[in-house]
Amino acid sequence: MIENPRHQELRQALARVRQLVAQLEAALDEPYKQFAGSAVWVGPAARRFGEELSHQRQRLRTQADKVIRDLEEELARTPEKVSPEQSRHFG
Repeated sequence: MIENPRHQELRQALARVRQLVAQLEAALDEPYKQFAGSAVWVGPAARRFGEELSHQRQRLRTQADKVIRDLEEELARTPEKVSPEQSRHFG
């Protein structure tokens, strides 16, 4: 039995997606904290903007969680080791 190339690729993809998700969340978290934490902008337009920013931030997290969950499920279904014959089908 040898390492399954598909399993390795999925592990690498999952690690990369987690890294990118962290970067995306950080990109929205700081502006959201600044906007929500002080009166940098007030009024109806500011309120709508804040609500939209909050909505998009939550949407990002929901979709990112789904992608990560899908990758984790696929990884769990993929054997770590396969025969050399089987590995040619994954390569």
